[in-house]
Amino acid sequence: MKENRDYEIVLRMIEHCTRIQEILKRFGDSFETFSQDSAYQDAVNMNLFQVGELSSQLSERLRNSRSDIPWHRMYGIRNIIAHAYVIVDMETIWLTIKNDIPMLVGQLSDCLDSLKR
Repeated sequence: MKENRDYEIVLRMIEHCTRIQEILKRFGDSFETFSQDSAYQDAVNMNLFQVGELSSQLSERLRNSRSDIPWHRMYGIRNIIAHAYVIVDMETIWLTIKNDIPMLVGQLSDCLDSLKR
């Protein structure tokens, strides 16, 4: 039962990462645009928040078995967005969506495949 729950959570995490990638395409691949557009920032931050929130709902067994995935960092960015929104560093968020999200999608997809077995 827990593995099925983990599967559903990882699937939802991938969906939120995919939304971030779609938002990036829609609004444009420019930090300048991102840093000046609050709607762009809000759309990205809400999905990052969801990824972090979902990461905390995974079983400890799964998180321990996939130590290559930065679970703690995901929840950390969720906390920053949730509790310290005014001090969120937009450059850090930008680098996260540009560099980390594509890699995370791959890692989560691999994780999803292993949960199917």
